[in-house]
Amino acid sequence: MLTRDVRVPFAVQVGLSAVAGVVSFVIARAAGEFAVGHIHAIPFALALLAVVLLVARAAGILFALPVGTAAILAYDWFFLPPFRDLNEAAFTLLGTFLGMAVIIGAVTTVTSRRAVEAERARGDMAEVQESLRRLALLIARGEAPERVFEAATREVRLHLGSDTATLIRYELNGSTTELAGTGSQRAKVPDQLISRVRETAQANRLDATAVGVPIVVDGRLWGMFAAGSPAGQLPDDTEARMSDYTELVATAVADAQSRAELISSRARIVAAADEARRRIERDLHDGAQQRLVALALRLRTAAHDQGHGDAVAEIGADLMTVIDELRELSRGIHPAVLSDSGLRPALRALARRSPLPVEVDVRLDARLPQPVEVGAYYVVSEVLTNAVKHAGATVVEVSATVEDGSLRLRVHDDGAGGAGFEGGTGLLGLKDRTEALGGTFDVSSPAGGGTTVTCRIPLQPDGGEPGGDGSQNQ
Repeated sequence: MLTRDVRVPFAVQVGLSAVAGVVSFVIARAAGEFAVGHIHAIPFALALLAVVLLVARAAGILFALPVGTAAILAYDWFFLPPFRDLNEAAFTLLGTFLGMAVIIGAVTTVTSRRAVEAERARGDMAEVQESLRRLALLIARGEAPERVFEAATREVRLHLGSDTATLIRYELNGSTTELAGTGSQRAKVPDQLISRVRETAQANRLDATAVGVPIVVDGRLWGMFAAGSPAGQLPDDTEARMSDYTELVATAVADAQSRAELISSRARIVAAADEARRRIERDLHDGAQQRLVALALRLRTAAHDQGHGDAVAEIGADLMTVIDELRELSRGIHPAVLSDSGLRPALRALARRSPLPVEVDVRLDARLPQPVEVGAYYVVSEVLTNAVKHAGATVVEVSATVEDGSLRLRVHDDGAGGAGFEGGTGLLGLKDRTEALGGTFDVSSPAGGGTTVTCRIPLQPDGGEPGGDGSQNQ
C-alpha cells in the first residue's frame, strides 16, 4: 500500500494520488459512455462505489478520495443525462474537485498517521515502562547482578525486536568480558564495534546490523550494550531506545558495588574487633594472669616458711579468686574452646554454663571458617543472655547445620516474646555482624509466643574454598 510505505516520500504519494484521480476519471468516462442504455443507473453507481471502496482498502484515503471524486464526476457527466462536453468550464470544475479531494486526502492521511504514531509511541512507552519496572524491582530486591544483567539483555532484545542482545564489561587490562547475552543467532559482537564504543564512550553502529551503547558507572566507562540484526533491520532510533536500559544497568552495577564495598568494610570492622578480643585474651593470659599466679605461689611459700599462715593464705585465696575472674573474663572475650575445638564444643560449653536448660543439636562434619564460627558463637551467646535476662524462658533450643554452602543457625526460646532490634537487647549488633559476613539475620518474636532467631551465614563470603582457618574434624 503506497500510503503506508514509509520508503515512498509523502510528496510523491500526493502527486500519485492526483494522477490516480485523472486516470479514474478517464476510465469512469469510458465505462459510462459504454454503459449508457445497457445498465441501470443504480447498479452502475454501486459498482463505482465498490471500486472506490477497494481502492480505499488497498491504498488508503489519500488515493480513495481523488479516485472517488473523479469517478462520480464522470458518472454524472457521461452516464446520467444531460451529457456534458469537456470544455474549459468542465476542466476547471474537474481540477477544482480533484484538487480539493487530494488536499482533504493528504490532510486526513497525515492526521491519521500521526494518530497511529502517537498510539504506537504510547504503546511502546507503556511496554518500556513495564520492562523497566521489572528490572527496577530486581534491583530493589537486591538480586545478584548476574540475574539483573540476564534480565536486562532479555528486555532489550524484546523491546528492540533485535536478533541478539549482549552485555559486555570492559576490564582494566584492556580485555572484555561477556556478562550476559540472548538471541537465536548468538553471533560474536564485532570487535570493531567494541573498540569504537570504548574509544569514544558514545553510541556507535555498524550500518544497520549492530549497535553499541556505552554504560557509564560513577563517571567511568564500565561496559556496553550491543544489539544485532544480521538482516540489517535495526531502526535509526535504536540507540535512544537502549539508553533507558543502560542507565538501569549502570544503577544495578553501582548498587552492587556499593553493597560489596559496604559488606567488605563491615567485615573488616568485625575482623578487627575479633582480632582485638584475641589480643586482649592473650595479654590477659600471658601477662596479668601469669604474674598473679606467680605472686600467689610466692605468698603460699612465704606463709609456709615464716609461720604467718592465716593472713598470707587469705591473701593467696583472694588472688586465686581474682585469677579465676580473669579467666572467666578472657573466656567471655574469646572462648579458648572455640579456637581450639570448634563451634560444636563451644556451643555445648555455653549450654552447660547457662542457668536455663539448653537443648543443642549441632550437625557439622568439619570445622567452619573462623569468622563463621565466631559469628555463630556470639549469636547463640547473646540470644541465650537475652532469654535469661529478659524473656523469662524455661528452655532454649539451639540447632546448627550446613545447607547449600551456608551455616543455618536457629535459636528458639519459650519466653514472653516481644524482642526486637530497637529494644537494646544486642540483636541489632548481631544483625550487623551476620550481614557483614554476607548472611541474613531474622527475628520472630510475637508477644507471648517466644522468640526465634534464625540466621544464615555463607561459608564462602569471598568466593574461596570452605574450611577457613581450621580444617580438622570436630
